[in-house]
Amino acid sequence: MKTNLFVAAVSLSLIGATQAAIVSVTGGVTQISPPTIANFPTLVGPLAQCWDEQQNVVNSAGLLADITTNPGSSFTPTPGLVVGTFNSHFLHFSNIPAPGFSSGTITFDGPIVAVMFRDVTLDLSDGLGALGTVYPTGQAGRGLNGQSNVSVLGNTLTFNLFGAATGALDIEQVRVLTHPVPAPGALALAGAGLVMVRRRRAV
Repeated sequence: MKTNLFVAAVSLSLIGATQAAIVSVTGGVTQISPPTIANFPTLVGPLAQCWDEQQNVVNSAGLLADITTNPGSSFTPTPGLVVGTFNSHFLHFSNIPAPGFSSGTITFDGPIVAVMFRDVTLDLSDGLGALGTVYPTGQAGRGLNGQSNVSVLGNTLTFNLFGAATGALDIEQVRVLTHPVPAPGALALAGAGLVMVRRRRAV
């Protein structure tokens, strides 16, 4: 009975101790803490900004996404519903009032499951946004414009974001969902638990 309780405790620790993290960025993007407002003029270029949102969010009803394959690309989107437990991350670019360009990569600690880059999918997924951050839900032109693009490969998102023409108000935004991964401490705890269970059985 004690063994079963111990194994259950290890399992709960493994589930709870997960991390939702941007591991690294390259090129024209900087990682920031979740802002109070995810919009112009709070966020402005010349660099794009990215941040971690919510983690371990369970969705059984299904979320509409624009890219649901890995590898995948906005050039050949694969729209559909994704179901499961997700970590959420966000990318924003607004180089206003001058036109601008931002290109780079963002690597996460888990594989990419889905990407939202259209106005409607961003609006529908704003419930996954960082707590305390106000998103431009319902604002026209927040998704990728016709010149911008993103692609997915493994844990990495590659992006090319083109700002609006001079004087125009246009923001480029992308939401990325990844699979949660156990934190190193949780894996070590789970391993210790299995060793203890085996020793007790041997005795």
